Amino acid sequence: MKLRFLTIIAALLAFASLDADAQSMRPGRPGRPGHAHSGADAFRGIGLTFGYVNSNYRTLDLATDESTTSGLLHGFTIGLTKDFSLLPHALYFQTGLNYYYQNDPRNENYKIPLTDMSVRLVGDWEEHHIGIPLRLKYDLHLLDRVGLTFDAGPTLLMGLSSKYQYKTKLADSVLAVDYNLYNQKITASGSSSSFDLEDWMAKSEMYPEGRIGRFDVMLGASVGAHFFHVLEVRIGYDWGLINRYRKDIADLYSMRRGQFTLSAGIRF
Repeated sequence: MKLRFLTIIAALLAFASLDADAQSMRPGRPGRPGHAHSGADAFRGIGLTFGYVNSNYRTLDLATDESTTSGLLHGFTIGLTKDFSLLPHALYFQTGLNYYYQNDPRNENYKIPLTDMSVRLVGDWEEHHIGIPLRLKYDLHLLDRVGLTFDAGPTLLMGLSSKYQYKTKLADSVLAVDYNLYNQKITASGSSSSFDLEDWMAKSEMYPEGRIGRFDVMLGASVGAHFFHVLEVRIGYDWGLINRYRKDIADLYSMRRGQFTLSAGIRF
């Protein structure tokens, strides 16, 4: 977990340093070194964003058209963005690198097959993603230091980790189990004389019926505001375009991700 987080931070810092190098090499106007633009475009450098993110997965039975919603994952996002001017003071292309962490706490009872026993499972569904936005952004200036922004476009999403993590306490021990949604691998720790936890988890109906893919393309839009050419706030929603189920199960079910984001940021 620590290594993954440090890798994300290193990538964000590298992205920022590349932009800083590009800014320092940009020719300026006579008598004004460094920047070729003034006014509203002066703050179109690197943007640092941080915010709340909420996601869920909608599963559709392709045979019956019945749909269910699973998972209500809450978490945060942090990232760096860069605006490239297409139409001065108005239209921009925005890209960058974002990191998403989300968690869905779970506390459930499950019956042990072929016995009268049941166990209390306490845990969560935890996901880590990185995303690259590819957006068109329109800037509407209302006052000298206040404006509205509208953006739309795809985000390329790659999953770093997606796991169910549970613990349960029996009379003779505490048992833990992880289920990897990308490769369907079950990892159990601890032992019990009552039953084989890993074998039971493998045969239970608590996990998805098929493997989940790491990659997604999300199409979304957002509206925001900026103040004093430095502060930004934004609210938006993204719809997953790719069926996250893989292999044979993808012919029976479709699972797509929806994501709500509320963020704030600054521009350097």
